[in-house]
Amino acid sequence: MNLEQEERLLLAQQRRGYRRLCFVPELEQGFVEHRVQRIGRRLLLIVSTAIVFQLIYTALDLLMMPLTVSLSVAPLRALGILGVLAAFVYCRRPQSPPRAVLFAYIGAYALNGACVAVIIHLCWVQGVDMPYDGLFLILLFGYVLLGVSFRAVSLAAWGFCLLFLMLGLLLVEPGSLWAYQGQFLICANLIGSVGAYLQEHGQRGAWLNLRLLDLARQRAEADDARKLRLLAAASHDLRQPLNAMGLYAQHLLEQSREPDIQRVSARLATSVEQLSRLLQSLLDYTRLTLPGGVQAKLEVFALRPLLERLSGETRREAELQGVELDLQCADLWVRSDPLLLERVLRNLLNNALCHAQAQRVTLSAEEDAGNVLLQVADDGRGLSQAEQAQIFEEFRQLDNPGRNAERGLGLGLAIVQQLARLLEHPLQLDSSPGQGARFSLRLPRATVGEWQPAKPVGAALHGRVLLVEDDEAGREALSGLLQRWGCEVWACADLQEALACLAEATPQLLVSDYRLGASEDGLRAIECLREAAGRMLPALLISADISPELQERCMPAHVTLLGKPLLPARLRQALAVLLPASEKAPRQSVGSE
Repeated sequence: MNLEQEERLLLAQQRRGYRRLCFVPELEQGFVEHRVQRIGRRLLLIVSTAIVFQLIYTALDLLMMPLTVSLSVAPLRALGILGVLAAFVYCRRPQSPPRAVLFAYIGAYALNGACVAVIIHLCWVQGVDMPYDGLFLILLFGYVLLGVSFRAVSLAAWGFCLLFLMLGLLLVEPGSLWAYQGQFLICANLIGSVGAYLQEHGQRGAWLNLRLLDLARQRAEADDARKLRLLAAASHDLRQPLNAMGLYAQHLLEQSREPDIQRVSARLATSVEQLSRLLQSLLDYTRLTLPGGVQAKLEVFALRPLLERLSGETRREAELQGVELDLQCADLWVRSDPLLLERVLRNLLNNALCHAQAQRVTLSAEEDAGNVLLQVADDGRGLSQAEQAQIFEEFRQLDNPGRNAERGLGLGLAIVQQLARLLEHPLQLDSSPGQGARFSLRLPRATVGEWQPAKPVGAALHGRVLLVEDDEAGREALSGLLQRWGCEVWACADLQEALACLAEATPQLLVSDYRLGASEDGLRAIECLREAAGRMLPALLISADISPELQERCMPAHVTLLGKPLLPARLRQALAVLLPASEKAPRQSVGSE
């Protein structure tokens, strides 16, 4: 039975009602299983209480009755305890059918009630005035604690109460005392039966509501899973041509010498980069709003290299806007997700450069009360209290009422807030009109070792690159750009072609797209090429969907991961790190397709 069919049955059952305390067979089976699960969770407590009850009365028998009488009723007490233990063992067996579990459970209760009824009359026959309060306690135990169906508990309770009355008719002469006892037990059963009916009616209604809520949750989770799959597919399908466009635009910009073509190429490259950033922001925010869409992978790392790289990449944009970018950071280690933290800082820096109307932007990190206080501050126009409450809203841009696409979508700070919550880094904004703004993140500090600065990266690119890309346009664009930058490139459409030209290429770097067809995987292709080459070649993986799982696979494989659409500056920086900095290429560039 699928979700839609079960939901229709549940709603129909709610409309019809269940005054007879019975669902349609398809739902009744589920309710019985639910009841057995509830009984199983408290079975040990119920059994312990029943055994303690019998043991207390056994002790009272020995203390307050003649020894011969107490010994005569002891086997009945022991029989009740053995019945409880047998039911406990049977109910705990995983292979026991649910209905059989209920039968054994209520059977043990009925057995104890019958034993108490017989014990009372056995004592009376031997001249001991045994009160029948124990029988009432058994009734109370069944109606209040057992949690079984109205029919089962009523049948068991009425059964041993009638047994008590029948034994009274047979063993003693009926009188006013017997009539009073019978009236009391009948009234107690009537009250208990009504209570049991109302209790089960409420339980059935609660179960219907819980099942409907659970179905709604399952449907929501299925919708989220579909959205994630759609997001992944859209991310790949949209970024693939966009990636090729960006590479072609950069290639055209660098290759052309005519001023008009250069001007158009520059505008095209800027537009493609702008579109890439807008698409990235939209996809990132959509992923963040879906449960499980983004998961933080915390690790300990040096903070200063990350901040130096970010400030270096942002400095050119700051200079173009006439903004002074200042970095202040000691040698600190923190515990965070470096990829997500980088995304937060990029958005904060971009916000300060594009929207703050500042002359100076400061990126700083310092130790503070055992934590690391990371701040992005500016001396711009500042924000009022009302504006501070608005800037974290989606698609909100205070200084862009005309929705100029060049200034983004208004998702940057919304993404910052979502990522800060995900990373559990408290985010604070301090600002006032005319006094600038300061965004503060508090990160847990870690102590691992002394940070060693990285070696400076040279601008020249020289090396032999083996490229695996199944998309023809992307392969042609990327190989052309790499050749333009001075690399020798062997461009292959699949792993088999790459393995065939591996000996001729003797590559110094492997570059592969992640999706290489229906059954091929870029990471596995890199592993196969490394194994065929007999050495651990540096590798760069390009993917349209940078999921946490993919990042986790890349790290132990020593593979650098870049997302599509590729920004030429980021690609060039990655190549500068992975390729030899000074070796000159001895051969002409080769392209094989």
